[in-house]
Amino acid sequence: MRVAPSRVDAVDVARGVALIGMMLAHLGPVWLDGDPPIGQMVVGGRAAPLFAMLAGVALTLVHRRDPGGVGSVRATLARALLLIALGLSLGSIDGMPVLIILAFYGLLIVAALPFRQLPTAVLVPMTIFWTLVSGVVVVGLQVVQPPVDAGQAEVSEVAHPVALLGELLVFGAYPAVAWFSYVLVGLVVGRLDLRNLAVAWRLAAVGAGLLGTTTAAGWALIRTEVVDDPYGLGWRMLFGGRYRRAEWNDLLQVGEHTSTPLNLVSAIGSALLVIGLCALAVRLPWSRLLLTPLRSAGAMTLTLYTVHVLWFWRIVEGSDEAGGPRLGSYGDWLLQVVVLCALAAAWQRWVGRGPLESVVRLLTVPRSARRSRKNAPVDDRGVDSVG
Repeated sequence: MRVAPSRVDAVDVARGVALIGMMLAHLGPVWLDGDPPIGQMVVGGRAAPLFAMLAGVALTLVHRRDPGGVGSVRATLARALLLIALGLSLGSIDGMPVLIILAFYGLLIVAALPFRQLPTAVLVPMTIFWTLVSGVVVVGLQVVQPPVDAGQAEVSEVAHPVALLGELLVFGAYPAVAWFSYVLVGLVVGRLDLRNLAVAWRLAAVGAGLLGTTTAAGWALIRTEVVDDPYGLGWRMLFGGRYRRAEWNDLLQVGEHTSTPLNLVSAIGSALLVIGLCALAVRLPWSRLLLTPLRSAGAMTLTLYTVHVLWFWRIVEGSDEAGGPRLGSYGDWLLQVVVLCALAAAWQRWVGRGPLESVVRLLTVPRSARRSRKNAPVDDRGVDSVG
């Protein structure tokens, strides 16, 4: 007998895709010169925005399904504060090679709370406006502001709250002002029925269209020398980050994490494409079975993300001790994917909710709300996973 997928299946699979994509960006071969590695071209600057968009999707789902429990304002604020604390703590580890996203992620969740109440007719045009304007604002502030040393967000920076807020909002690796566009799109996607075949196809089609159009536009701008490329780094301007201080001309770039309008729209396109394809994949019984490890990983991404960054940190520390720089390896990535997805599938099968997800739930959701959720329908479970 065929079992109808829930909306959460597609969201969990998409989160699993975002997780292994982020792992590939961290662990895969490093782009040193010449053509970028294929892993960089596929996931660079796209996995983290997908995570941010899925945060918006989850915010909508939990609010509609459990407004008095995990979806309440109180629980959401508490969850965001825990994410910020964990993110700053991980970022404080000496030699951490990953720019931890959790603090930015927590701030985005807080900012999204008032917007999830808006009617769709208001939210959609606001999302479009924010996406087009926020990139200009962020790049503009980075142009006019003297160089800011904004690297890893750490606990020590709490002593300088204004500087920390500026780093999280504008000058850090994931400027929340621009990245809020992904969350807003996620709030809209969360209102759609991902079990509907037509909805899934439309999401995939719109995503593919946005991704293809922005990539073609970026390439055309470089080839026609509208975008300044004094070092002949066309590939890097399409698939890499900014390699110098921001300039107004950067507004026409599409490279990863540049937070330009083209970059934001391109990352939105790739995220919508992934969500649409995941919604289509979970409709097939054989595909659902094959995707079980990935779906399990997507249901406990906070735990697995934390394990991944600590594991990656140890790999880098080990390579430093050996006296040579780490160049990255598809083998390291594949090993982590297999191990973490297998552990996630076993954990969800025999235990249930992930360890860190359980702690977050225990600290943020009232006991009465937790008891009532035990009898929730199948489509209602798993939407409160964090990460």
